[in-house]
Amino acid sequence: MPAPAYAFGAVRPKRWAVALALILGVVGVVHAGDPSGAVRADPTACTGARLLPTGTTAHAMQHDGQVRSYLLHVPPGYDATQRTSVVAMFHGLGGTPAKILAASGMNSLADREDFIVVAPLARGAISQWDFRTPPGDVRSDAHFTRALVAEVRSRGCIDGSRIYAAGFSNGSALVLALACDAESPFAAYGAVSGPYMAPDCARAKPASIAYFHGMRDKRVPYEGAETVIGPMPSVDDTVAQWVAHDRCPAVGATTTAIGALRHLSWRGCADGSAISVHVLRDEGHRWPGSQIDASSVMWEFFQSVEG
Repeated sequence: MPAPAYAFGAVRPKRWAVALALILGVVGVVHAGDPSGAVRADPTACTGARLLPTGTTAHAMQHDGQVRSYLLHVPPGYDATQRTSVVAMFHGLGGTPAKILAASGMNSLADREDFIVVAPLARGAISQWDFRTPPGDVRSDAHFTRALVAEVRSRGCIDGSRIYAAGFSNGSALVLALACDAESPFAAYGAVSGPYMAPDCARAKPASIAYFHGMRDKRVPYEGAETVIGPMPSVDDTVAQWVAHDRCPAVGATTTAIGALRHLSWRGCADGSAISVHVLRDEGHRWPGSQIDASSVMWEFFQSVEG
């Protein structure tokens, strides 16, 4: 692992120019080099309104012969004709979509920042994500996640280049497994308290990851241990693997320490990817919200990286 060191001039247009600009803004833009004068469609607009109910609503879908459920949170500012970002949220072992939304505050952040949140429910009497089965297996949760993203894209006006995954604990391990999927639909990943890298990650493209872990976490210890979801590696070893996978240069590494928070960051990695790791000395096994607002930091990270 590379050693981290932690206008335009204003012109008052005439009325006819203003009218022309408004017309072009509605119908599109004529390509100057196209002799046919064809009008280019607005790339941020959807063909036809994709209406969605605002607020949090419950939904179900069929996958691999099973009914899978999820919550969909749509911000009040959602425009059914303009492509919108999506964050997929994955709860921890025994959790629910409602609990991870409440713990993370991601739905409130979505209302402020105008993005959609989709939070699925894992299978089992004690809900658990299967993060070890490869995505090529239709029974895997990685395969289900692909179908879930396709479902949401078919329902709403979604920007396919700005779909992100975030998860906690067991859900964090799934998110990092998704980053190893060569056909992943996600542009970046946010993970809390669940370090992981799938053994078959070589074919996956470089992944932009924001990771958070508390040093007082006893359920998934920072140093790695046998846990209720199986053996989990140490945070340092996992970060080193992701830094190598993303081909991050040592010159792009920085370390910042502020009180009980240590931030390690790698920029300039392959294909514009980046890795950001927040180590919280006094935090246990929970979604960070006091020392650092993990949801807001994740969202800022998502916006800063290339998909």
